[in-house]
Parts: sequence; structure tokens; C-alpha cells
Amino acid sequence: MREFSVVFAGGGCRTFWALGAYAALRELGTTVELAGVSAGAAMALAAALDLEEALVTAFSARTAVNPRNVYPERLILGRPAFPQEAMYRATMKELLDGASLRRLVDAPRVRILQACVAPGWRVVPTVASAWWAYADRRRRGQLHGPDVPHPGILAEVDTAHEATDVAELSERVMRSSASPPVTPVLRAADRIYFDGCLVDPAPVRALGPTARAGAVLVLLNRPQALPSTRNVRYLAPSQEVPIHKWDYTSPARVRKAFDMGRREGEAVRASVERFLADVRPA
Repeated sequence: MREFSVVFAGGGCRTFWALGAYAALRELGTTVELAGVSAGAAMALAAALDLEEALVTAFSARTAVNPRNVYPERLILGRPAFPQEAMYRATMKELLDGASLRRLVDAPRVRILQACVAPGWRVVPTVASAWWAYADRRRRGQLHGPDVPHPGILAEVDTAHEATDVAELSERVMRSSASPPVTPVLRAADRIYFDGCLVDPAPVRALGPTARAGAVLVLLNRPQALPSTRNVRYLAPSQEVPIHKWDYTSPARVRKAFDMGRREGEAVRASVERFLADVRPA
């Protein structure tokens, strides 16, 4: 049986495309490791636990009863204007329980890329500069962040298997997804966390050394020109995924994104199978 690892890029609700593509390709071999960043971390966790359809169903149910993506009137009551964080957390709470944590022992290892502000650096200017650099890389079509993170930003890789309970596991995913003002800044162990995409939106670097040296599938969620390397195969949608990254209002669009990924994964199944056959085990 061929072995491969999978990387889920960040991209909010667009990452349902990647989850669908993985669902179409997972039977081509044994997944030995998964890595993800931001919403891609949640997708990697769902993939490790065979919860692809369950995640789509649970999240869709919440979007079905959420008519808007922002509620400014809630600020008067001291409540968050954006519903995304609460919906994100509630979905993970529904899917993850003690049994899930126990199943992780035998599941592929899941690595979660996070970004935090280095001690001694001013938070606002450091993060603003890092976001600007990230946006500039995206405009230039650059897939990965620099080998050394932006000045003042540290990269951390958490392993889902190290979580001691469900709350801690959910928090690791949320730290990788911290994107104010839509989701809040998060703190842990005297560090301040922001979206891990500031380090790398397609975190091959988060894989362990052995996994990184073997066959790797990188699942993106935007149509773009793709690089080619000996052991890394990039897959991207053929056109824009039919949902905005922060659109938490439409179960139909969630399902369309997932089904589009599954169809396009099936369409490249034969070529991915050839790729896996050509890569020697690490």
C-alpha cells in the first residue's frame, strides 16, 4: 500500500473544497500524516478521524440558521458582532468528544501550524507588517511563506495527538485560525496568536521530516499556477470555489464547495495515483 501525507492550506470555508478532494483520493493509499493551518487545520483533523461528511453536515446545520455574517447591533449588548468564532467552536465541540481523542491514537498524526508574536515585539505594528507581507505574497501568486518567518513572528507546530482533552484540542485549532476582527486574538502561555497563514498558508513545513521527504499532496483552495517538485503534488480548484472564506450563512454553498472538491479530486485520481507510484518511500 502506498503511503502519502496531506497538507490542507488555509482559506476559511473554501477549504471544504480541499476536504472533498481528500475524500475522493484517500483510498489511493495510507495517509501517514496531515498538516493544516487556519481552517485547514480543522479539515486535517476531520480527515484524520474520517469525519468529512460529519463536518459538512454539522457545519451546514449551523449555517442554515445563521442569516447574516455580521451583527453590528450586538455590540450595544457587549456581544461579538461576528458569529463565526462561536459557530466554529460549536461545530468542533459537536464533532469532537472523548472517543475522538482516543481514536487519534491510531489516526494519522495531525500537525497544526500557528503564528505568534515574538516576546519583546510590539503586537500591532508587527502583525500589521506581517499581514501586509502575506497579502503581497498572495498578490504575486507565491504559495509559501519565507523559510524564516516575518520579523517578530514565530512559527509553532502543535500536534493534535498531544492534546490532553477536547477543549485543548479545539483551542489548538482556534489559535491557528485567529483572524481579528472576525475571530479574536488568542493567548496561551504568555504568547499572543494570530492566523498561522502569516507564516505559511500551505504548510508543508509543518510535516515531520520523514513525511516531508515522502509523497505529499498539498490541497489548495484557489485556482492558481502550481509548482512541481519530485515528491510534492499540488492540487487546486479549476475555478473559484463557490463560497467566501467567511460566509457562514449558506449550507448550499458549503455543500457545493465540498462536492466540487470531490468531483475534481475524482477527475485527477489517475494522475495522482501515477504520482504516488513514482515517488519512492522516504
